[in-house]
Amino acid sequence: MKSSAVLNSASSEADARTGTVFNIQRFSLHDGPGVRTVVFLKGCQMNCAWCANPESLAMEPEVLFDGSRCDSVNCWHECPGKKTAILPDLSLSAGWVADDACPAAALRQTGRLLSVEEVMETVLADELYYRTSGGGMTLSGGEMAMQPAFSQALLLRARQEGIHTAVETSGFASWSDLQLACGSSQLILFDIKLANDTLHQRYTGVSNRSILNNLKKLLQEHIPIRIRIPVIPEVNDGEEEAENIMARIEQLVRGHKSFQGIDLLPYHNFGNRKYYLSAKRCRYEEMHPDHGKPQAETLAAFARKYGLQASILSHCIG
Repeated sequence: MKSSAVLNSASSEADARTGTVFNIQRFSLHDGPGVRTVVFLKGCQMNCAWCANPESLAMEPEVLFDGSRCDSVNCWHECPGKKTAILPDLSLSAGWVADDACPAAALRQTGRLLSVEEVMETVLADELYYRTSGGGMTLSGGEMAMQPAFSQALLLRARQEGIHTAVETSGFASWSDLQLACGSSQLILFDIKLANDTLHQRYTGVSNRSILNNLKKLLQEHIPIRIRIPVIPEVNDGEEEAENIMARIEQLVRGHKSFQGIDLLPYHNFGNRKYYLSAKRCRYEEMHPDHGKPQAETLAAFARKYGLQASILSHCIG
């Protein structure tokens, strides 16, 4: 009988070889310097009300269903998607649930188990663009630290190829997993959503205490860090919370040369269609149906007040 240590070692090796990926986005310009390929890993322990990628939350593969595509197609088989709008009994092991199995393209699987080499085949295809633009590979999610061994293996493999590496993280993970997942990266893009812990729990489902403690520890790892703040109308773009956020950041980063500045990412509702396709609800749009435009300049002004450099970008991370 194998010891638990041997079994755990074998499990860790398997985790490092393969991971669940829900998208690989080429030619990204917003996820680190230069032209980048972003590898989106599936699974997240947070439940942000405004998340732009609801299909990223669960670890297991899922099926997106667009029933509007079925109106003009007579399928040759009995489709469970046409029976129920939310596909409660649809099994990914049914065999026919492949992207090309639906003549109307109404069914699409999101999430695939890929090896390090399979991911790197796509990443390496744009190696020339990385070298001419100063770009590289970025790991995102979901939360990439939920697959720490696989994340580390991808980062190490990219660096072996001379490709610049970056990670995007919410910081909500055990310190051991976060350190493993981020430690081989050359840039960390770290989310801070709210300073007020009560609000943080209301809008994300978790406390921000471990997140801020993990940021404090990562700043001591001497890896360049940029803090990213999604600017959400009626949530964190008012003067009180904007000042709270910048005051907390200034306190945390003071004296750390690894801190590289702040990116402000105004909210957009481009992910709303994904909620429809995955039969999920966007809690933010329900909580604030009449919200206005995000006031990113409010946060930028308080960043200046606390001596922090902040840039307003053109897209939002969830």
